[in-house]
Amino acid sequence: MKPQAKSPVTKLPPPLTAADYRRRLARLQQEMIRAGLDAVLLTPCTSFRWLTGLALHRSERLIALVVTAKGAPAIVCPAFERDRMSGNNLAADLRTWEETQDPYPLVHAFLSERGLHAETLGLEETTEFRTVVGLRHVFGFAGFSSAARVLAACRMKKEPAELAHMKAAIRLTHDALRAVARKLRPGLREAEFGALVTAALAARGLEEPWVLAQFGPTSAVPHALGGARKLPRSSVVLCDYGAAFRGYQSDITRTFCVGKPNREFEKVRAIVRGAHDAALGAVRPGVSCEAIDAAARAFIADAGYGKYFIHRTGHGIGLDLHEDPYMVKGNALPLQAGMTFTIEPGIYLPGKFGVRWENDVVCTETGGEVLVGDESLGV
Repeated sequence: MKPQAKSPVTKLPPPLTAADYRRRLARLQQEMIRAGLDAVLLTPCTSFRWLTGLALHRSERLIALVVTAKGAPAIVCPAFERDRMSGNNLAADLRTWEETQDPYPLVHAFLSERGLHAETLGLEETTEFRTVVGLRHVFGFAGFSSAARVLAACRMKKEPAELAHMKAAIRLTHDALRAVARKLRPGLREAEFGALVTAALAARGLEEPWVLAQFGPTSAVPHALGGARKLPRSSVVLCDYGAAFRGYQSDITRTFCVGKPNREFEKVRAIVRGAHDAALGAVRPGVSCEAIDAAARAFIADAGYGKYFIHRTGHGIGLDLHEDPYMVKGNALPLQAGMTFTIEPGIYLPGKFGVRWENDVVCTETGGEVLVGDESLGV
């Protein structure tokens, strides 16, 4: 058995505690009161994990966390899941059901005990339709509210412990590409390079590793599913990759050249790096998300490549790879200290190559900060 790669992170952050999760519950309850929601229902998802610490998958068997604006929450779950659900960090009231029972009346009963009704029940935004159908059956044809805004308000601003977890994920992710980039040789296929990066991420103890590996003209398509193209002696390599540490995601893109880069590549890469830095320099509390996009876009347009920047500048990141807030035109949401997101401008020249440069960033009280920067690929 091969030993795991030595971690470049000398000290990993400690796991979150039950006290951390109780503070999150209190934050959510405050946001619910502001939004006029008496209760919020979540089935297994990243917000469920954010609140309880339980990383669960959805199935046809209902597991639901029901949070009320006051008092302890409840978890409705199959009876055989009781022991697992008891580790939920919130001291939630467990309401269990047997395989022969309908679980939805348990939700109704819990809310009725609190004197609440479906009109003030908010659903987590990715709730499955079959769950909505089950709830309607016991509450009547109710028009439930969305809990998306209250959950986003809680999760967009990261706590120090969350930032520590994200930094660990990013350091390990950088280290994986640095180790593999040195192995790039002519004739290696995109899929083979991607597999090497994926294995390096997993070897560092990271979860959910993923890679987009694109060579030469394939890199001119932002999310091309490359695979068959072989690396020539000189070529552009675009690698968009990431993984999670205890659920917290990293998302990085590096574009570099194997062999001697031509002048056009060096010019375009310099413009993209400049756009990245312009967007980063615009980050500060109170600035709108669309202003970050505009800063990157203006830099690229002024250089004459505006029509080749064909996607938004960034997206929020945390327990989800893509979450609020989004750096895109039309999003007037003002940034707040603690918000984390990517900055990833790109230029894509059809039939030639593409360049994207992506870092994970946090808005601080004084401006934007790259969570972990690493450019030493050794190629």
